[in-house]
Amino acid sequence: MLKQLNKKLWSNLKIIGDLRFAIVLLLVISMFSAIGTVIEQDKDISFYELNYPLNKPLFGFLSSKVILSLGLDQVYQAWWFIAIIILFGSSLISCTFSRQLPSLKLAQIWQFYKKKANLQKFELNFRLNESSLSSLYIELRKNNYHVIQQGPFLYAYKGLIGKVGPIVVHISIIITLLGAILGNVSGFMAQELVPLGGLFHLQNVITSGPFSYINQDIEGYVRDFRITYSDEGNIDQFYSDLSLLNNKGETVSNKTIYVNEPLRYKGLTYYQTDWSILGLNINIDNANIVQVPLKLITTNTNSRFWIADLPLPFEKQTLNILILLDDLTGKFQIYNSKQTLIAEQEIGSPFFINGHEVRIVDVITSTGLQIKADPGIPFVYFGFILLIVSVLLSYISYSQVWAIKKGNTLYLSGRTNRAIYSFEQDFIYMIRTVKGSN
Repeated sequence: MLKQLNKKLWSNLKIIGDLRFAIVLLLVISMFSAIGTVIEQDKDISFYELNYPLNKPLFGFLSSKVILSLGLDQVYQAWWFIAIIILFGSSLISCTFSRQLPSLKLAQIWQFYKKKANLQKFELNFRLNESSLSSLYIELRKNNYHVIQQGPFLYAYKGLIGKVGPIVVHISIIITLLGAILGNVSGFMAQELVPLGGLFHLQNVITSGPFSYINQDIEGYVRDFRITYSDEGNIDQFYSDLSLLNNKGETVSNKTIYVNEPLRYKGLTYYQTDWSILGLNINIDNANIVQVPLKLITTNTNSRFWIADLPLPFEKQTLNILILLDDLTGKFQIYNSKQTLIAEQEIGSPFFINGHEVRIVDVITSTGLQIKADPGIPFVYFGFILLIVSVLLSYISYSQVWAIKKGNTLYLSGRTNRAIYSFEQDFIYMIRTVKGSN
């Protein structure tokens, strides 16, 4: 009974570990990954209803109803996508144990051939007259072969580590998939728009896995925010000086972050993603400073600017004076109700409208931060490192040589799994050396 159960288990493992089955799974994963790249992920329902309307489905079938019902808006977190990845990993594990490890074990076994007919089945075989088996032994050792000799029979091999390459490939892919699954189920991503000098917690969570944990013992503080511009007036880079505080108010980490240079602390990564202008501090007639909010306007060309109504105490009339900012270079424009440019000023410089002195004291800016936790990243990195190692190992050829000594005649043959031309050249050179030594 136990023997039949074991036989059935190995039979099922071979089916799961079949190369064709693994290729089909890989194609399915690639297809859904491509869908997840084309279709925007983790958007609001209204976004899909607007961009994939029911009355005009994309490609004739792809509508918001199809996307939301099949979970194509969250492909990488969908249970069926994770199930396919697990099945693919199981296929690799099955292939490793049912095919590759036995193949590696077989490669370590001494494979003597005791009949010259056995050597003739290889394309590369020779017959040498008046040649010594001991000379061949010495030459093989010089070429870094492991040589085993039993009387008139000889077997040699080298490059056994090259047989490990495919096993390492499977291990690296399995580790990478494990890291991807771990990141999906226990990672999260949050986005925060924080004003200069403001404190923030992780509150605006965009995506999170079912087992994710968001630590609220750490809060962030934006000490400074600034933008640098190129000579042409375009934004070159924007920087945020961040400090992380524990629940006692003590600083545990601080760094000036910018695009592609985040702050990392205890599994959390703080990225610089965006910036905005929230409002203006305005002084009118040297009285109290008032705070005026700014409204963000985005054009069809994805350019943006900020406008604010100027609250001047005009009597018996209503004047719609607008202040417009394009950036943080320190300049702004003033428009009247007819959208005519009245003046262009610099922040801090006073200007006069209907006898009132107005001065913009400073601009209230905010920085856009993306906070991400992905516990699977170390596994993914380690998997890719192993994959690189496996590629290098795969370049090492596994070569075998057999020889039989009968009377004064030496029969020998050899084969390799790659770099066949180079192996043939080395093999012929080795034969000439053996013949020349006798």
